[in-house]
Order: sequence, then structure tokens, then C-alpha cells
Amino acid sequence: MFVAGRVECFENHGKGSVCAAGRQSQLPGTLPKGLTRNKKATLPEAGRVVAGGQSNPIAVTERHARAVAAADYNPRLSAKCPGMSEAATRTWESAERSARAGDLREARKAYESLLVDAAWVLPAQLRLSGLSLAEGRIRDATSHALAAYAAREPDAVLMEALCAQLIKVGELEAAVSCATSDAVRDSVDPAVLAGTGRLMNEQSLPQLALPLLQSAAKHGGKSAERDYQTGLAQMYTGDLEGAEAALADCLAADPGHAPALRLRSKLRRQTDRDNHVDALRSALQRMAAGQAEAPLLHYALFKELDDLGQHAAAWDALEQGMSARRRQLHPDPDAEAELFEHLMQTRFDGVASDTGHPTGPVPIFIVGMPRSGTTLLERILGAHQEVSDAGELRDFTTQMRWITGEMGGPHLDLPLAQAAQGADWKQLGERYLSHTQWHAAGRRFYTDKLPSNFINAGYIARALPQARILHLVREPMDTCFSNLKELFAGAYPHSYDQQEMAAHFLRYRALMAHWHAQLPGRILDVHYDQLVAAPEQVAQQVLDYCGLAWEPGVTAIETRAGRVATASAIQMREPIHQRFVGQWRRYAPWLGPLQAALAAGDLADLDRSTTAG
Repeated sequence: MFVAGRVECFENHGKGSVCAAGRQSQLPGTLPKGLTRNKKATLPEAGRVVAGGQSNPIAVTERHARAVAAADYNPRLSAKCPGMSEAATRTWESAERSARAGDLREARKAYESLLVDAAWVLPAQLRLSGLSLAEGRIRDATSHALAAYAAREPDAVLMEALCAQLIKVGELEAAVSCATSDAVRDSVDPAVLAGTGRLMNEQSLPQLALPLLQSAAKHGGKSAERDYQTGLAQMYTGDLEGAEAALADCLAADPGHAPALRLRSKLRRQTDRDNHVDALRSALQRMAAGQAEAPLLHYALFKELDDLGQHAAAWDALEQGMSARRRQLHPDPDAEAELFEHLMQTRFDGVASDTGHPTGPVPIFIVGMPRSGTTLLERILGAHQEVSDAGELRDFTTQMRWITGEMGGPHLDLPLAQAAQGADWKQLGERYLSHTQWHAAGRRFYTDKLPSNFINAGYIARALPQARILHLVREPMDTCFSNLKELFAGAYPHSYDQQEMAAHFLRYRALMAHWHAQLPGRILDVHYDQLVAAPEQVAQQVLDYCGLAWEPGVTAIETRAGRVATASAIQMREPIHQRFVGQWRRYAPWLGPLQAALAAGDLADLDRSTTAG
């Protein structure tokens, strides 16, 4: 699998998504399945792309689609499709049959033969990109997708399909160009508008998703899923009242829409007089045993019961949700242990720290465990006039895969770490910058706030000597409990079991101590408890480390507009507070296994090995 999506939050994936169903997509899951014949010669519905990289057929322009979908090939087609040769149409259909049959070699030959015909370049290049992914050829897949982009047409259906494929190969800037093109913006096709809007939501770009989804509704694209995606985008852009209204519309059309039921629970603090506990319990009772979306409802029920102070009942809901989600993911703790052991043996002595003048915007990496305060720190930095907050970017690992040719998922794994030993670090740094500096929007710095980049810290320091690396450090029990009570998408499979959570946390702390020893002075530890207790003092230290002057008001995060497309979206609309310090203690009676496992690790020694923040 090679899918360069950006999201970690479960909410970003709507109903029926691969992540929501707990399945791992496999190659050739990324292989387009082709257009089906249709005796009515109508245009197939635009392809929908869901999390995990699986896609429905790529829909092409109407004249292409009608040529392919015709029940029989007769001379009258030429009158309907000017310039479309019968030979080319037959070649396309032959390629589609070969691809569906899994004969990738014959399919490739047929698609390549169509590249001499300008009318077929875009759909053929899209197919060739998909075939290359299926065959494990990352660079070829990227080249074909970019060739399709170079041949783009002012056709909304094609722009949506092209946008989806560019996302798969990690070319987000080009994908955004497709999503914001005049062809899509001016489209009256609600399927295209809603589909492209969903793609932007999945890339944590709700400010781009929202107008597309609203336009889809205007042109007749009313559906429960469209309402859900609209509510999600409104939540991430700070319109909580609008989000609640959109979710109400979604649930009116589909009362069992599990993602909407969960998102509704997160929009506000529930009260004894106004909550959805009974509705959630009823929805769970109606749900068949083993239903893929059951974890969504269990976690929603936990959140509401926690708000109400019913901790025993809340824990029961959370435990059921964790158990159900873990059964879906099938985590492999041994694989993680092998990866961390390999990284602990990796030497990065003598890695440079750039003190010169950078030639372009400088990335600030914010790393650490999820739910450790990374979003809070990004909001503070993003309030500075010289910093653009880009959110959770996947580009570093994506470009590592491009450099090494090692297929895989969006996170570092052992085969990629082994392949990276001979990497061209300069080229890796250049490709990362060329794929991310557009996020700076004219500012000197931009953030990359993917928490799991802590695992890449050594590679980041080597490839990007000018980069700043900020590491959020939070109290172990608070960190681990915050992970246990959050339902992520396909990421962080260790967060659904107390023992596995503790083991991961101990590996993480050991790895960070290793990075500090290998890279003295390159990583600044920022302690969450200190940040929320004395935000201006800690913010001053962070700005000094980054080479930024102090600006009054950077810690007033509640006054900032803009998107927050993470699990902390609601909290980031509030002033900085200390309510989450020690929050695990409410559940101390049930967290004994976690506490014992952490106590067995030598955390005090690891803490002494790191730099004080």
C-alpha cells in the first residue's frame, strides 16, 4: 500500500470508509477496476475515493465514457464523439479488460499505446499511475500522475479523479490545484463537488472542502454523507453551531449514521439535561454483533458518560470500544519492537545543524505522542506573523518511500528504515522542501505537526539541517490515558490495550533519549504541564529556539480563527487551561495494568537522558 493521506482522526473518514471498517487495503487495492459497459451509454458516476487507497472506477469525460460504455461499437459513435477513433476505443476497452483480469502487462501495453492520442492521455496516464502502484513502482506511479496533471483538461469529473490519484502518490499541491480549479468550482455536478469536498476533508483541508460541499447541496446533492462531511468541515473551521445543524440534517436522513453520532457527542460538553446517552445505547442495541462501526458508538458513549461524571459506566463503554477496535486492527507489537530496536542502533554522529541563512521557508517539526499538546503548541506558533501552521503532513515518510522505492503505508516501518540506510539525504531534504514549502504562504517558517514524526527525528535532522524540532513531553499516565480514550483512524494500533500502550510509550521515551544523545541541541523538549501553567514563559523559550522574536498575544489561542483538523479541534477554541493535567486519576481504579507496566519501565532514567525543556 502507498497512500499519502494526512489524516489521523477517525472523524475524517465518513460512513463506509475503509478505515472505519477496520480493514487494511492491500495492493492491488489501489488498482482501478475500469468502467463497466452500460447499454444506455450514460456517464458512470464519478469515482469515490475512501481512506486506505481503494477507489471505484475512474470516470472520464462524457465523450470518453460513452465511447467505452457503448453496448456495441458501430460507426454512429463517431458522430457522437468527434475525433474519437473506433480503434482507440477498442484499445481502451481491451486495456480495461486486462486490468480487471489482473493482466497488468497487457493492460500497460494497451494504455501506453493510447498516449499518442491527445484525447486519451489523461485517462491513460491515470490508469498507468494506478498500475504502477499495483506493481510497487512508486516513482513511475508519481511520474504518470504528474504527466496526467500536465495534460489536465477543464473537465470536473476528470479533475476529481486526478485529484484523488495525486493524493495517493503524495502530490498534494497539485491535487489542491485540481480541487480548486475553475472546472470543479464552477461544476453543477453534485457528485463531483461532494466527492472532491470529501477528498479535501480527508487531507485535513476543511477550508477547501466546505465551499465544495455547500455547492453540492445547492445543486441537488443532498445526502446524509454530504451533510456529515459538511458538519465535519464546519467543526474543523470553528463553526460549531453550523456543524451541529449539519449533523442534525445528517441524522434526520440516516439516524444510524455512526460517524455523525460520534461527532455530535464531541461538539460540546454534555449535561444531565441535554445529552444523547439513551440514543447512543439504543443505536448500539440495534447494531449487529461485530458491526464495523460499533467502536464509534462506544467511544461516543464514553465521551458523554465522562462528561456526566458517570466514570464506571464510561469506562465500561471505553473498554468495549477498545476491545472492538483492537480486533479490527490486528496490531503487531513484535514488528514495532523490531523497528525501534533498529532505530536505537542507528548512529547519527556528526549530523550538521545549519546556522546559515536558508534559501526558503524553514520547517518546524512538532513531534511527540498523540494527545501530548502538539496541537496547542502549533496554535501558539501559528499565531506568530512569521509562521504558517500547516497541520499534520505526511510528506517526510512519503518522500522517504520515493527516495528508497520501498512501498508501504504512511508511517515508518522496518523495511523502509533498512532501505533508508543508503539514502541520498540531500535529495530527501530537497524533495521534502519542494513538496511542503508551499504551505508557508509567504512566511519564513511553517509547521509540520505530525506527532509520529518523533520516530523520524534522526532522519529529519540529517536531511534537513535547517529544520527546528520541538518535542512535546507529557506526564506518562496522562499521555497514555489520552491515547486510550481517543479513537484514531488506521494509526496508533497500540492505543487499544493498556499493556501495548505502555510498551509503546516506553519505546518512544527510549528512542527520544537516543535521539537526544545522537543529536545534541537539535531537539527542544517542551513540557506540556509547564506550557499550560506558564504559557508565555514557555512560548518565549520556543520562539527563541526557533529564531523568532516575541509577539504579544501568541498564547491567546481562543482568539484565532482558522482550521484545527485534529482530535483537539474543540479544545483549541478555548483559552489555555490546566483541566487536562492529571485527568487520568478519574479512572485510576481501572488503569492499574497501565500504571504497573509504566512503573516497570525505567522512566526516571530516560527522563534524565533528555534535555530539559
